[in-house]
Amino acid sequence: MTTLKSDRKGKTAGTHRLISADEDPGFLCAVLHGIQDAVLLHDTKGNILSYNAKLLSLLGVEEKQMENIGSFFDFSADDINFQAGMKFFSDAVEGRDQVFTWQIKKTSGEVVLDAEVFLTRIKYGRKWAVLATIKDITDKKRIEHELVNSEKRYRQLVEYSPDGIIIHRDGVIKYINPAGARIFGGAAEDILGCEVLSFFPEEDRAMIAERLRKLYKDESSMPVSEAKMLRRDGRIAHVEFAAIPFSMDGRTAVQVVIRDITQKKIQEEYIRYLALHDTLTGLPNRDLLSDRINQAVERRKRDKKKLAVIYIDLDGFKPVNDTLGHAAGDIALKKIAHRLNEAIRKSDTAARIGGDEFVVLLEAVHDRHEIEGIAGRILDSINEELVIDKTVFHIGASMGISIYPDDSKDHVKLMAMADRAMYVAKNGGKNRYIFCGG
Repeated sequence: MTTLKSDRKGKTAGTHRLISADEDPGFLCAVLHGIQDAVLLHDTKGNILSYNAKLLSLLGVEEKQMENIGSFFDFSADDINFQAGMKFFSDAVEGRDQVFTWQIKKTSGEVVLDAEVFLTRIKYGRKWAVLATIKDITDKKRIEHELVNSEKRYRQLVEYSPDGIIIHRDGVIKYINPAGARIFGGAAEDILGCEVLSFFPEEDRAMIAERLRKLYKDESSMPVSEAKMLRRDGRIAHVEFAAIPFSMDGRTAVQVVIRDITQKKIQEEYIRYLALHDTLTGLPNRDLLSDRINQAVERRKRDKKKLAVIYIDLDGFKPVNDTLGHAAGDIALKKIAHRLNEAIRKSDTAARIGGDEFVVLLEAVHDRHEIEGIAGRILDSINEELVIDKTVFHIGASMGISIYPDDSKDHVKLMAMADRAMYVAKNGGKNRYIFCGG
């Protein structure tokens, strides 16, 4: 289990930098700079790997000053706040997404900001990292305090709030502001009087009902949470919300502040997808393949079946690039990736691990004869003539095959043995498959 140091010293400073679209091409730079919130990328020890420009504005620092800062926790407002943030970070390192409010001290030391922080673990290269999204909610906190003291101002601010605000009592919606109506996908008059539970998918209603029971019974606020919501128009939206019980006409009611985070979820899923897939073909990459092989080995230990790893290196691919250029080579790789997916079963995995090398994982096979049948289909599909810009190419494949548990019970060794068998096939005549050990 990865843990963080309880003090603020000893962090590695000067190894991170502001992301530059010119220096760091690809999806990550574009996504991070396109997000309106401050974004930080940490290693699992809490050291800053990178950040977006919004963070500089939030903290009131220049890029040069960031060179001497090792960890975002250096901006914690106080020690209690610091320790709480460390706990949330440790949970995120373990793979549990965290959403919490935090206080940030600007470098001047005079201004303390309230922030809403979301932490999630992602793959960064071949290592784990923690992505933090930080939103300044200082103004929101101040507004919420003022709402308690002024009913008139409360009405004005709530009506024009960009966040959805609803009030429900006994599980029935009594008030909703315009922003909330937009999130719920209907007009306010169509939503008032409806049960809160009706806006959640059936499978989540038991959980939401229990939360409602605790809100009314315990009268304690609910921290920021996330859920899927069933809109009036039938669409599913991802939302985050916080709930505060209060007294209304002598009875307990609940005020909910809700925000649509559907686009944020799409961006996060896209980041995770690209971290685990080949950007050209869309096939799983080496990291995802390794994880699937490892999981498949664990399943085979239980059901006593076999699995096979087929390492594929294309033969005769170079003429495609030499004749028509790399763009044509990319088209060829996409077509071959499609053929691989068509040749294998739905339960199997085809992955591109680099260049013109692919790997296929065959799940739950019974014997060598079944493996040969699938390997033959793969070879036949690759051997079909390839037509690009009216030019015909003939591509072959050298394939090495290893079997669990016959050749090894270790997923890493299975890959290495299939790789070696592939080279035997290539050196012995190409365009064929060879089992590990002959």
